[in-house]
Amino acid sequence: MNKLLLILLISVLSYPVFSQQDLEGRSIDKGFIYTADSDTIEGQYIVFMKDSIEYYLENYQTRYTIPLNDVNEVLEYDGNYGNTGIWLGAIGGAVVGVVAALGTKETETSGYIHTWPIYLCTGLDTLLGYVIGMSIEYWNTVYSKSMSFLKNLKIKQHKLTGTSVSYRVYF
Repeated sequence: MNKLLLILLISVLSYPVFSQQDLEGRSIDKGFIYTADSDTIEGQYIVFMKDSIEYYLENYQTRYTIPLNDVNEVLEYDGNYGNTGIWLGAIGGAVVGVVAALGTKETETSGYIHTWPIYLCTGLDTLLGYVIGMSIEYWNTVYSKSMSFLKNLKIKQHKLTGTSVSYRVYF
């Protein structure tokens, strides 16, 4: 039973290594290329060739080529969290607005409350959620030279959100 579990574990963890072999001809509109020399290239219109990557730099019309052996990782821009921020801000603002509106109840017998705190908090928190969501970008890993089990664990320091620990499985 232990051998069967070990074989299953090895086959599941080794599958991602073989899954990135069909990258030839794939193109990316905007992305980061991390080289073996610890350089970061912000490329546009990145195209994977058989043994190299071709890309443009922003505001340049020259097409550059880098051998695939000199590339550690390629990330693709996959959007931001603006829409998610809108929804979270609206829901949170509505809750805070309802609580604030209940605090404006004039008398116990009339039951009349002011609704302006609901509209104000919902509107302001929706706007705040959108601004915060737009500042958080999502990058998808397209190619990584080292796809071993421990190499997928990434610890990053971000100036706004602090330290983040992530583990990525490729299928």
